[in-house]
Amino acid sequence: MVPKLGICTISMGCHASHTLERKIEAAKDAGIKGLELNMIDLGNYAERHSKTLTESARDVANLCRLADIEVFAIGPFEHFGHPTTPLSERLDGRAKEWMAVCLEFGRTVIQTPSTFTKGADGDEAIIIGDFQALAGLALAWGLHVAYWEESLRVVNLVNRPNFGLCIDTYHVLARVWADPRTPSGIRPGGASALRDTIDRFRKTCPKEKIIYVQLSDGEKMAPPILPGHPAYKEDDDATFSWCLYGRVFPLEAEEGAYFPLKEILQAWLLETEFRGWASMETFHRDMYKESFGPAVWAERGVKSWSRIHKLLQDQTIPSNHGFCGEA
Repeated sequence: MVPKLGICTISMGCHASHTLERKIEAAKDAGIKGLELNMIDLGNYAERHSKTLTESARDVANLCRLADIEVFAIGPFEHFGHPTTPLSERLDGRAKEWMAVCLEFGRTVIQTPSTFTKGADGDEAIIIGDFQALAGLALAWGLHVAYWEESLRVVNLVNRPNFGLCIDTYHVLARVWADPRTPSGIRPGGASALRDTIDRFRKTCPKEKIIYVQLSDGEKMAPPILPGHPAYKEDDDATFSWCLYGRVFPLEAEEGAYFPLKEILQAWLLETEFRGWASMETFHRDMYKESFGPAVWAERGVKSWSRIHKLLQDQTIPSNHGFCGEA
């Protein structure tokens, strides 16, 4: 197995001082060779330097080349599929701008999550038509498409060679196994549901449809996310609130991580012989603190990757990402 270690730029901090330049340098110093570029970071760069997004992408592409880092994805291109605005407006406006940005990085994926705008149309024919027009990449949060099985169905119906899956450990386990509203952190029947979804993956998911994987874990909430908890929002799904408040890197037990990752990682990474990018991802309340800078998150991501290596006991995970030592 030779997956390549990457990290999401937004997962290296959200404080104003956590600039994209610092994040690229932190990834380089940690030995991380790939970046999943969050458009918020690129937009912040553009604002600070008084440049357009395309001009900023050109700058960032040059910085990454100097650091020997590949930008393998940009995103999230939110609210494209089945929203309330005409398709022509979405294609001629924001989509063209994103395509121009994408071209600056070469062969880069645009990550297009399922729409989570309230009131968006859930008509499958509209969803398929929209994504056929864009032919990018789909998967993540959504009101109408929220499970990998549903996303694979959409990918198969779109039926375009450049349209595939980004699968995320957090989004699968948080939906089928975990529950931040309970003291145990586990939903009833979660173990069985997780086994079933992994079995379905093994039987039905073509490995050639997997573009890249996102790796993250969940912090066990104590107390649970219920009224009175700082992450609780009456109008939001608790799993979504948790996603932004207490998502950590895989196997960070010292940060409260508790997801049962071994079998899903074995199925996704080992059994598929996955050779693409594995993007380390976290969204956590500490990201907004100045003291938790890009170097902290990059080092934690690499340490997490080392733990995945040991969990799977697979000596073929490459060591060219620059980490060494004990977890």
